[in-house]
This record gives sequence, structure tokens and C-alpha cells, in this order.
Amino acid sequence: MSDVPTLQRPLPLPPLALAMIGVMMGCMMDALIKHLGAAYTAVLIAAMRYVFGTMFSGATVMALKRKMPDGAGLRRHAVRAVASTGSAVLFFHCLTILPIAEATVLIFCAPLMIAPLAWWILGEKMQPIAAVSLVVGFVGVLITVQGAPEVADTARRMEGVISGVVASGLYALSVVLLRQLAQKDDAIVTAFLGNVFPAIYLIGPAILLGTAPAMADIPLFAVAGLTGFLLWFLLTQAYARAPAQSLAAAEYTALIWSALLGYFFFAETPRWQVWIGALVIVAAVTLSAWHSHREARTLAD
Repeated sequence: MSDVPTLQRPLPLPPLALAMIGVMMGCMMDALIKHLGAAYTAVLIAAMRYVFGTMFSGATVMALKRKMPDGAGLRRHAVRAVASTGSAVLFFHCLTILPIAEATVLIFCAPLMIAPLAWWILGEKMQPIAAVSLVVGFVGVLITVQGAPEVADTARRMEGVISGVVASGLYALSVVLLRQLAQKDDAIVTAFLGNVFPAIYLIGPAILLGTAPAMADIPLFAVAGLTGFLLWFLLTQAYARAPAQSLAAAEYTALIWSALLGYFFFAETPRWQVWIGALVIVAAVTLSAWHSHREARTLAD
């Protein structure tokens, strides 16, 4: 993984610990976004998150003196950023409607959508087990969204669920497009451009649709940008030092962090359907990952 940035002195923590802390940073960002969502639109929140993300990732690019891609490369990043930007805005909107843990479970579906999108866009062969895993995963989604309180606004909840599922699909699309970029571009530059283009796309709509952020909230937007950057940075360091399969479990600790943050800061207690749905989705993703790993070992042998 020569394109993965490494430190001259690696962080003194095991890769799994780095991955878990990175996931926790992402959940902290989600909690901040949910808090800010009470006063601002998802478009404005996403714009500010990417503006500050650009500052932090840009400083890293400058410190490490990384080179930017050529014009064709920039266009590829710009196209991918359309999907990632849509995913972020919709997921942030989902967070303003649904409990954090429930929204987190919905985004767990993203890995299941990668196979059909890779088949459609990249022409990769889709294994039958991937289709089975996708069906099982959506059963998990159906379980997750059951059992809402009777006083809940059904239409509003449905808006949140649809936003979360579509955000998951767009995130999977951005991952598929990232596969093409990863073959040519540096990981730090990719992360930088993954902040720059969404910031460019969202600044105009944010000005037109949202109120200007209050000065008192600017530090919260900055922390959201910082935690988003740390999420990427720590996960990158973890995956640079350990196989992806050994770190997959860390991704699912997001449900634990989300449940704790939701409970302590928003008085949210996940329903039992959320936990069962999460187990079904994780099982589907694990089945797909196990099959892919077995296929790769077979080809290697």
C-alpha cells in the first residue's frame, strides 16, 4: 500500500485501537451534526464541515508536499465528489430526523451496495452470494425501522429513513469510484480533494438556502471538520499497518458509540429492533466479506 500515508514515528497504538478511535471520531462528528441540525440546514452543515475539512487536509498536503493530479485526474475527483457530497447531505439530514444509532445502522448497508454498483459501473462480476447478502441486508433495514413510538411523525420518519438509505447507496457509489482513483492518486491528495470539491459544490446552495452560522457555533463546525479529518487519518494509519479483514469489526463499534452519544446527549435509547436489525446487516456484510476473502485466497493459491 505505497499510496497510504505513513508517519515517521507511527502512533504508539495497535491498528485495531487506532481504527476504533477513528470510528469514535466519526460518531462524535455525527453527534455534533445532529446538535447543529436543530438550527441549520443539512446543506449548510455539510458545507461548513467540508470547508474546515479542507483546511485540515490541505495543511497536511502542504506539510507533506504532495503533488496534485493533472486536469483529467481532477475531473475524476470532481465526479466522485458529486456522489460523496449527496451522501453527506442526505445522511446529515437523516441525523436531524432519526436517532443517531438508527441512522448509523442504515449507513451500514453501504458495503452491500458496492458489489452491484461495481458490476454496473466497472463491469466486475457479481457473485450470487453478493445478491443474497444484499437481500439479507435490506431485511435488516426493515427490522431496524420497526417499532417507532406511536407518537412519532410517520411521514417525517419515512423521510429520514429514505434519506439514510439513499445516502448509503451514494456512499457505496463514491467507494466504487474511489477504486478507480486509488490506482493513480495519492491517498492524502484524494482526501484533500474529497473535501475541496464538496465545499465548492455546497457553498453557493448553503448561502441561498441556509442562515449564516452564528459566531458562537463556528467552533462546533470546526470540531466537526476536525473529527471528520481524524476519522480518515486514524483509519488510514490503521489500514496501513494491518489487513482490512482484521479491522472490519472496528467499523461496527460505531453502533456502540452512537448509542452512547445518543443516550447521554439526546436522551435516545435504541429500540431492540435497531439492535436486531444491526446484527442482521452485520451478518450480511460479514458473509459477503468472508466469501470475497475466500475467493481471493483461492485465486492466490
